[in-house]
Amino acid sequence: MIPFLLILFLFIAIVLNHLYLWKPRDVSLFYNGNSPLWFAHRGASTTAPENTISAYTQAMKSGMPALEIDVIRTLDGVLLCSHNFDLERKTDYDGYIDELPYARIKDANTALNWNSKREGLPKLEDVLKIVPKHIRLNIEIKSRSFHDISAVRDVIELIKGKNFINRTIISSFNPLVIWYVKWINPHVWTGFLYKNLDYFFMINVIHPDCLHTTAELVSENLVKFAKQRGFALNIWTVNTKPAIDWLIDLKVDGIITDRIEFLPN
Repeated sequence: MIPFLLILFLFIAIVLNHLYLWKPRDVSLFYNGNSPLWFAHRGASTTAPENTISAYTQAMKSGMPALEIDVIRTLDGVLLCSHNFDLERKTDYDGYIDELPYARIKDANTALNWNSKREGLPKLEDVLKIVPKHIRLNIEIKSRSFHDISAVRDVIELIKGKNFINRTIISSFNPLVIWYVKWINPHVWTGFLYKNLDYFFMINVIHPDCLHTTAELVSENLVKFAKQRGFALNIWTVNTKPAIDWLIDLKVDGIITDRIEFLPN
């Protein structure tokens, strides 16, 4: 009886420690004194096709210090920058990126609705080649189901190999993705994306370093909570000047926006 009670006590202690006696990792090195840090949402997505080399290049030339990049893994393991799994919405191809090999979709035109030259879905590897050392990244791993974590290991290996570990946050709406990132490499900073409070309790299970909150859910209480617990707070997608000014006054850590023209000089 005593061994059973001891095991039960230890189990409860481990669970309570995991849920309540933890702290997010210090992310101050990522922000490097820039607060709030401005992220170009999918690059300069109002002046170029989103999540393309053109969009990222324009954002960096405009002075944006950080990029938000969406990533989807193809059937054969190529990491492509795209917000949408379906090709019909933004390209002249059809089908789903994660169900097709790269060779089948490499020529899809993302500039279909733009008066610009043809431009394909860029590989994350190619995007990293054009990013200078002072630029920070928020890489959002997209997943179509809870168990879809296939891109995680590839993203981590790529940013590690390109020496981007200390200037990258990996974010996702999928809590399992965040947990898996921590499992593979606890040194990678993570951001838990959410647009309602249904899954907010998951932060005590998956232990993200940052909270990536939709602007509609921001409040003084949330900012206070984040500061007290040690979370960095990055807000998406903020596209009006009054909202941006309000968030600056609240002292949030990051602002993810399409409106890169609002970046202070």
